[in-house]
Amino acid sequence: MQELSCTWVPGTLDVVRVRLRPGRPAQTASAGSAAAPSSTTTTTIELTSTRLARIFGPRALDDLYLKGRATVQASPQQLAALT
Repeated sequence: MQELSCTWVPGTLDVVRVRLRPGRPAQTASAGSAAAPSSTTTTTIELTSTRLARIFGPRALDDLYLKGRATVQASPQQLAALT
């Protein structure tokens, strides 16, 4: 499972920006690993809110409407559906 961060694209009514970071090993638990996050790349995907709800279910969309952001756990099948 991979954690994805979803937010609205500013100036749009139905476009969502999904950010996915590569999986992080246990080294982030140590206090001295400040350089590790800068060496990872973040992938950003934009999709419609309808497609987001079809892939991740209505709960992700509910969180977006109520909070303006959502964090979802994505299975490999869901990640494949994003591309």
